[in-house]
Amino acid sequence: MAKVKIQVRDLSFYYGAFQALNSLNLDVFSGEILGLMGPAKSGKSTFLRILNRMSDLIPDSRVTGSVLLDGEYILAPNYDLDLLRRRVGMVFAKPIPLPRSIYENLAFAPRLHLKKSKAEMDALVEWALRAAQLWDEVKDRLHDSALKLSGGQQQRLCLARTLAMEPEVILLDEPTSGLDPISTARIEETLSQLRKDYTIILVSNNTKQIARVADKVGFLLMSELIEYGVTPKVFTVPQDKRTDDYITGRFG
Repeated sequence: MAKVKIQVRDLSFYYGAFQALNSLNLDVFSGEILGLMGPAKSGKSTFLRILNRMSDLIPDSRVTGSVLLDGEYILAPNYDLDLLRRRVGMVFAKPIPLPRSIYENLAFAPRLHLKKSKAEMDALVEWALRAAQLWDEVKDRLHDSALKLSGGQQQRLCLARTLAMEPEVILLDEPTSGLDPISTARIEETLSQLRKDYTIILVSNNTKQIARVADKVGFLLMSELIEYGVTPKVFTVPQDKRTDDYITGRFG
């Protein structure tokens, strides 16, 4: 039986007076993909940012409740944020490669934090690019600028860059929102292969994508978790009418 990797209890978040999350409770299991769906401003991206404490950077914000990562309370003021962000990596909707070579995009952060030799770094770069299904496309031009890659390749590069930091959890915030169907399919295939080694949380407004790749799904609406369960059950026999209305396109 899969173990609970992330335990969330009574989690609320405020931007000033606006409540972006309201008493969220859920468990995220190791080796699974949790898909989060819901209309804009339902709290999905806010939840991701709390999990690696990027929410700390938001002025006039406040969080209550608890988030445990392997039983550790990660919202503690003295929690090591560098360590947390290595353990919990994040890929954003818009790929932002560094204005450096493909190789340096992957090696830059590990060189600072992981203290690997040149041979170890070469192996890490190749492994991460293979894991993101990008190696065969770029292996002969590792020292070319990453900015020359296509949008889909840049997104897979950003995923590889996250993997190069050897995280335990991968957060993805609309990673295929601007990509063509072929690039989207490559990302989805990559996620399906990564699930056995990582805990993955995928935020997507594409309900079909959630249905394709997620093991479990959560539906957020107006800052609240309306429904959470095994993906086929949520999509075929949702317990809440609002979930069914969202899935069938009646709103959102």
